[in-house]
Amino acid sequence: MPRTPGRMYRFIPQGSLSAFVDCLWTHENYFQPHERERVVPTTTTDLVFVKTSKGTTSGLTGPRSRYIELSTSQPFSAVGVHFKPGGALPFFRVSGKELDDESISLDALWGNFAHALADRLWETDRPTERFTILIDALHDSAAENVARQPAVSYALDVINRTGGSCRVREIASRLGISTRRFLDVFRHEIGLSPKEFCAIQRFRRVLAVIDRAARMDWTDIAVSCGYFDQAHFNHDFRRFTGVSPTAYVRNRTSQTHIRISE
Repeated sequence: MPRTPGRMYRFIPQGSLSAFVDCLWTHENYFQPHERERVVPTTTTDLVFVKTSKGTTSGLTGPRSRYIELSTSQPFSAVGVHFKPGGALPFFRVSGKELDDESISLDALWGNFAHALADRLWETDRPTERFTILIDALHDSAAENVARQPAVSYALDVINRTGGSCRVREIASRLGISTRRFLDVFRHEIGLSPKEFCAIQRFRRVLAVIDRAARMDWTDIAVSCGYFDQAHFNHDFRRFTGVSPTAYVRNRTSQTHIRISE
């Protein structure tokens, strides 16, 4: 009997959590007909609970400057919190620098609370109940009186408005602080350096343009997304996906996932 993939559900929180959390999500019985996928880098942190036929795991995955490979040979279910850049800091008290290209087991951060939380999540298959459980857990673990660093908030706004086409030194100058101080503050909260963050944001903008494009004119796409030349564009594309732009279009299963051909 063919396997039937479950649906994915998302929930966008309101109130105090909205400053830190982009969305909560759950996906039952995820699988693909191929055995592996490549996932492009992200500038954010994710809390993920996974259930397979072999058991359950949970962990905090930090921002990534490299692609990772995901096994899709067996179906699995997952529940997670997708934080905004730097948004995980109030809930885990872990510097972004410690999470750069790293994953940390949730029990190392939350101890027995992590196990109890996972048990509650997997006791129900109702998305709304899972979201309520996660929201309560985040409220319980949140540090009091936590505010975003104004320098980081300003930098994120500039980077988002320019699509990553901005200079780190100019941002620091506008803030009235040294470049080194700005780098330290940004990395503590976000995890990535401002330069790497900009590069990934610019690349993610490319993927969004590809999604909307009726035809692929790589030179136009590169220029519109702030690349100085085609060589720089091609270099970043291979660095973040491991494949050429044409191979990405041919093998993508979503904007951020690429089928790995044997």
